[in-house]
Amino acid sequence: MSAARTLPTSNTDAVSRGAIDVSVMLSPEFRLQSGEKLARGKIALRIYGDRSKPAIVAAGGISAGRKVADNGEEKGWWRDFVGRDCAVDLDRFCVIGFDFLPNLGETARTISSRDQARALAFALLKIDVPRLHAFVGASYGGMVALAFAQEFPERLDRLCVVSAADRPHPSATALRGVQRRIIDFARRAGRAGEGVSLARQIAMATYRTPEEFAARFDDTPGAAAGDPYPVCEYLISRGNAYDMSAERYLTLSDSIDRHKIDPARILAPALFIASSSDRLVPAADIERLASGAKFGVLRIVNSLFGHDAFLKEAASIGPIIKTFIEERAP
Repeated sequence: MSAARTLPTSNTDAVSRGAIDVSVMLSPEFRLQSGEKLARGKIALRIYGDRSKPAIVAAGGISAGRKVADNGEEKGWWRDFVGRDCAVDLDRFCVIGFDFLPNLGETARTISSRDQARALAFALLKIDVPRLHAFVGASYGGMVALAFAQEFPERLDRLCVVSAADRPHPSATALRGVQRRIIDFARRAGRAGEGVSLARQIAMATYRTPEEFAARFDDTPGAAAGDPYPVCEYLISRGNAYDMSAERYLTLSDSIDRHKIDPARILAPALFIASSSDRLVPAADIERLASGAKFGVLRIVNSLFGHDAFLKEAASIGPIIKTFIEERAP
């Protein structure tokens, strides 16, 4: 396969320790499936490792982005999985992360997983990566990986999807819909930040399992009605620490629920990993996807962490990914 050996100097934003940040301008004709046009038509990527090695794209949840692995003092969102001697080994692969659309200050609101895949595919050509050894995607990143595999089968050797299915489950859509309505209500009240915090608190409660919460938190009440319980204090702290604009949250949350691909169009050898305790993306949905793909293999892991298993279970999920992506590595 061909890897990125040279980068257009006009597109290189910065070179940091062990990684290169690249900004690629999209075609002026680029439009979203909705017909909308981006106000800022560009996509930001980060390239880790030797660009002569086989290239792997790694993508995660809506809060993730191009900062996949550790880079000096900067922590990567998937640092337990991507790095030297990790599941995705930077001594063997060139790893590419990217920021989901929309960009900061963007006005477009209706973006699909296919739009993300099309923008990424355009950018990869611009940095001289016409074909990927693998696309490893988890959660929303798994949806984008599926869309990429469906739309660009000739450009992908293998696909690895964790905690994502061919379409969202209605119960998960219901929960995200409540989150979006909370944010919209808060925006109209002039308190958008509080709306995002509340939406994130609901999301955190759905990412994890009742069993984990039972093990971590006691039921000690506050002094008065309305005082937060320990589990509430945890959720409030996570919500208040969440750094995402209301507009971006609405856009990406909605994008999850617009996702839909045809499993029969997934032609690359594909590994699908499900968490047995995932309430957002049930294992049965991923099993359906795997059975519909041409070369799909399903692995189910038992985890206390529900949907967040893709972040927490490096010891069990990491070796599965490693074996799969290294089978055909040179």
